[in-house]
Amino acid sequence: MLSFRYFVASLLISLWCSVVVGEQSSERVARNLHAAISKGPSDLLSSKYPQIGMDKANEIQDAYVQIELKSREIGGYKAGFTSSDAQKKWGVSDPVSAVLFVDGEFRGSPVIDMAEYQKLFIEMEIGFVLAKEITQPIVSVGALMGYIQHVVPVIELPNLPFSSLKSLTAADLVAVNMASKNWLVGQPINTDVLTGQVRAKLYQDGELIDSGTVSSQSRLEALLWLVNERLRRGWPLKSGNTLITGVMGRINPAKQACYVADYGDLAQLDFV
Repeated sequence: MLSFRYFVASLLISLWCSVVVGEQSSERVARNLHAAISKGPSDLLSSKYPQIGMDKANEIQDAYVQIELKSREIGGYKAGFTSSDAQKKWGVSDPVSAVLFVDGEFRGSPVIDMAEYQKLFIEMEIGFVLAKEITQPIVSVGALMGYIQHVVPVIELPNLPFSSLKSLTAADLVAVNMASKNWLVGQPINTDVLTGQVRAKLYQDGELIDSGTVSSQSRLEALLWLVNERLRRGWPLKSGNTLITGVMGRINPAKQACYVADYGDLAQLDFV
C-alpha cells in the first residue's frame, strides 16, 4: 500500500510540474530566468520544471533573447548538437540553435578575463558569413552557396551560468540561448576550401588538448538546417551575419592559459 501511495504521489508531482511550466507564459519564465542569471550563477531551469520539453525551451529562449535585444544586436546564429552522437548524448532528436550577439564577437588575439565568466568552455567551429539577406527557406546546399560570402574559423566561448552542471539537460541549455557569450572570428577564407575534410587542433600552453575532423558537406548541411530553422522561428538572417555550425572535437573547460587553435592551411587563432 505504501509503495502504491508513493507511486501516486510521484505521479501527481510530475503532472503538477508539467502543468506549472505549461501555465506560466514563456515570457514570464524567461524574465525570471534572466533576472536570476543577472545576479550570478542560477539553478537549472529543469530543477524547477523537470518536465520541460524542447518546444517550451525554444519558446523560453526566444523570450530570453528578446530581453537581451533591448540593449544588444544580433550578430549571427549558432547550431548545436549537430552530430548524431551529440543528439544521443543529450537525448534530443534534432539539432538546436541560438543567437550570437554583435558585442560578443572577438577579433585578433584577445585576452580572456576568466572573472567575467561562471563556467567558460572552448569550442572549435567553422562559421559562414552571409553575403545577402535570406528571407525564404533554402531547398538545398547548392542553392545555399549563393548566399555565402566567405568561411571563417571560429572559437566559440560559451558561458554556462549555472551553479551546478550535475543534472544539466538540453532544455536547460536551449532556454538560456545555448549559453551564448563570446566568439572569436578568424580571417575570411574563400568558399573554395569547402571540399573534403576540415581539421583543427587545440593547444593549451603548447600541449595538444583537442582535435576534430569534419566533412565540409556536414558543415554545409548543418548550415542549411540552421538557416531554415531560424527562418521557421521568425528570426532575421541579414547580410554580414555569422552562422556557426557545431563543435569540432570536444567542448573543453577553459582555464587561464595560452591557447592556439590550428586549422592547418586555413588559419590559426590564438587567445589567452
